[in-house]
Amino acid sequence: MKVIIAGAGDIGTELAERLVSDNHDVVVVEKDSDKISSLSNKLDAMVVQETGERISALMDSGIENADVFIAVTDSDELNIMYCMIAKKLAKIKTVARVRNPEYSSTHKLLTSEQLGIDIMIDPEKLAALEIAKLIKTPDASELEYFAGGKIELVAYRADKDSELINQPLTVLPMSADYLVVGISRENGDIIIPRGEDKFMPNDVIYVIKRTGTLTELSSMLRSEKKRVKSVMILGGGKVGFKLAKILDGYKKGPMTIKLVEKSSEKCRILSENLNRTLVLNGDAADINFLKEENIENVDVLVSVTGSDELNILTSILGKKLGASKVIVEVKKPDYEVLMQTLEIDSFISPRLLVAGRLSKLFRGTSVISETFLKDGRAEIIELIVSIDSPLIRKQLKALRLSAQGIIIGGILRNRKAIIPRGNDIILPQDRLIVLTQPQH
Repeated sequence: MKVIIAGAGDIGTELAERLVSDNHDVVVVEKDSDKISSLSNKLDAMVVQETGERISALMDSGIENADVFIAVTDSDELNIMYCMIAKKLAKIKTVARVRNPEYSSTHKLLTSEQLGIDIMIDPEKLAALEIAKLIKTPDASELEYFAGGKIELVAYRADKDSELINQPLTVLPMSADYLVVGISRENGDIIIPRGEDKFMPNDVIYVIKRTGTLTELSSMLRSEKKRVKSVMILGGGKVGFKLAKILDGYKKGPMTIKLVEKSSEKCRILSENLNRTLVLNGDAADINFLKEENIENVDVLVSVTGSDELNILTSILGKKLGASKVIVEVKKPDYEVLMQTLEIDSFISPRLLVAGRLSKLFRGTSVISETFLKDGRAEIIELIVSIDSPLIRKQLKALRLSAQGIIIGGILRNRKAIIPRGNDIILPQDRLIVLTQPQH
């Protein structure tokens, strides 16, 4: 498949790297000469410099023979213009990063079709929705839903004092409600577990279970489940505002929401557009300010300042001061590998969220969704079993998939969620929830 990407920022580069590794023909259109030089040195892809003549740049990229065009520059208007031009030049699938809600709201003047956009993505809104999910499930460090919401993937961090530490998976009580499908180690290793594998301190344990069911595992890992009554958001940018807006709309339970922003002008705008959220004009890096705002009593601290370094620093600081749970936005891949070694409960990467959301465009028609875990070192794929699959009617234990770095954690069959065991078989049109590593 030939894919053209306009914009070589964090998201454009992430998409280009993944598509090249999957053997797609990738062309990147970029204006910044430094980004062009950096991308050319590390990626086996054609790079076209855009000098303001956008039609010429797209023609030079070979758009007439392309299958997908993705516009992810920093400008909504430029992304929309690119897609409109692309639609005029070729019969092509178009994707645009559009962050301004005026272009996607129900009150918009122009439809997506008129704008030339097939898929509109908002990375900051995706990040805000992910953070909101984690706030609603405080004992989880990651949470994803599959099979129309009937099956969920939950990640728990193993406390050093847990009764499961240094114990093999075989000590876990047998249950039809959940299955341990992955273990992420502090050193960065992702393990597709077998019975003899042992739990270690600070492991992140990935569990697939029927949505809404309670498992003994969370209590055995000493995850303390509590209702979130207070949230502090550091950073009033796009993610911080969109998260506050989501929390503003929650009707269940009294939740105190504080949003800290350094810019007084931004604070004024935020206050005008938020109802329940208390907007505070202050410096997220000021320890005394955070103490004055009782950070030690905060149930969830969210750091989304726009700076990875400041997000990490304030989250570590918040944890030390007593915040129960900290969630961080991280944009740079280099920092993502550090997250598990730090006292940070959860991190959100907008570029991985976008990559997962768009992956269906480049997979077979049987793939429903793809979600990346741990800076992309593992992924969950939801797919439909074809009627001529060689796996049909074979017992899972006979397939020996775990030896190949693959584990089937869930099956949706006739609208019923199944957490499979070795004796279960696969049938045509089953929806499978599969955890694997990208090389598999």
